[in-house]
Amino acid sequence: MKTFLYVICSLFLIGCSESTSEQTPSSTEPKTVVTYTVEANTSTPEQKAPVSETAAPLATSVDGTALFGQKCASCHGAKGEKPALGKSAVIAEFSEQQIKDALKGYQAGTYGKEMKGLMQGQAKGLNEAQIGALAKAISAR
Repeated sequence: MKTFLYVICSLFLIGCSESTSEQTPSSTEPKTVVTYTVEANTSTPEQKAPVSETAAPLATSVDGTALFGQKCASCHGAKGEKPALGKSAVIAEFSEQQIKDALKGYQAGTYGKEMKGLMQGQAKGLNEAQIGALAKAISAR
């Protein structure tokens, strides 16, 4: 048994030694040098048509009522009439601007009390259009 341990320890020490053998490159081929050239464009840029100041309406609109049903109704009630989990204000009484401010505050982590962490997770994924649609849908209830 001692012999076996001696062999294992010896192999371990040999394997951990710092001696390294340097290898010389076996290939004597010359290295390839690649050169890139860039030509400057001396012609004048083309005139582009002016861009219209009016933006095209979004192809898809956000359904605030459907979004409310998916993200909010389970805690706030079907009409926003419940204090969520018994700890928040009744959001059906909020104005459109109050709802926008609250959702943006939840996203930033600057708004809310006990349920701030839970609401931050709900609000983080909302974009500007979704926040606006939710604010309109909730304030219209």
